[in-house]
Amino acid sequence: MQPPATESQTDQKWYNSLTGMLVAILFLPFLLLAACFVVPYIFILGWIRQIREFRFHRRMQVQGRLIGWQEFLRNMRGVGGTCIEEKFSAKGPIRFWWTPENVLRESPHAIIDWFTMRKGGRFAPFIYWCRDRYTKAYGGSATLVETAGVPRREIYRLWSSCRSEESIAKWIEVAPPEILSEKQTEIPSVKDVDR
Repeated sequence: MQPPATESQTDQKWYNSLTGMLVAILFLPFLLLAACFVVPYIFILGWIRQIREFRFHRRMQVQGRLIGWQEFLRNMRGVGGTCIEEKFSAKGPIRFWWTPENVLRESPHAIIDWFTMRKGGRFAPFIYWCRDRYTKAYGGSATLVETAGVPRREIYRLWSSCRSEESIAKWIEVAPPEILSEKQTEIPSVKDVDR
């Protein structure tokens, strides 16, 4: 059992709580001011990202490298091939590409999950190979898939059907080179790759 608090201890607790409230009250205007700048900044960044993606889609359409979701589904179910999910971050933007090739079989490099791949290092060669061969804006062979308005559950349903070994359609996730830092893109020596 603790002895009762003395009067000076009670005064000290009261003083500490009063000081904390005053600091919070004084700091509140700065938080509100920061929110006035941060919230519009986030919206502006999102708007710029949408404009860039729109322009990219238009460029692919002009090149004849843009297909709709239904045509993509017919290709995946009929011809097979690979859906390349190019993720710039976990929150997006995400680009879906289709190629009639089996990327898993064609790749001269190891293919791993996106979370590990985005760290670069010894997986950078695959990232650059995939960009050069398939997803490069000028010269890539894959076709961009228009997914605007397609529910996520429908995309997920297709993804899960491609996971089976018997499926003629494959699905891979790729980290684009833009999200790798220069340090992450150093190509390791042959000794490092063998580990």
